Amino acid sequence: MQILFRGFLALLFFSIVSVSFAAGKGEFMTADELGALQSFTGKAVIKQGDPAHGRSLYTFYCTPCHGLKGDGEGQLAKLLDPKPRNHTDGKGKRAGDGMNDRTDEQLFNAITKGGQGINKSVNMPAWGHIISEKGRWDLVSYLRAIANPPYVPKK
Repeated sequence: MQILFRGFLALLFFSIVSVSFAAGKGEFMTADELGALQSFTGKAVIKQGDPAHGRSLYTFYCTPCHGLKGDGEGQLAKLLDPKPRNHTDGKGKRAGDGMNDRTDEQLFNAITKGGQGINKSVNMPAWGHIISEKGRWDLVSYLRAIANPPYVPKK
């Protein structure tokens, strides 16, 4: 358990450093530049969750693997097999494989239980004990807002 906790702390530290290290610039960002990355001016696509707060959480917890744009090209992506999911890919390469094909509950469960908890990649950590339930719904709301083509809720 101690090893797992130390690994988590190392990942958390790396995520803070990697996000604050300007992508492609080779220099650290100011707090204002980092804050601008966390800002989100889009609108909510689903009724539950705040995508602006979700963007802030995403920047902190998810960008090391999934990238600043959510395209699966984070700084750790090249070290991972399988590669992190492209959260902006609403359609997917195969039928049923896009982000828009997932239900809100499936996305929430993936965030909560991690990849292993939903029979996917063991590289995806479980955030249920770290991020509040509201925060996890905020992340789902943000994921819905960045999908391309845009996510359209089923009625």
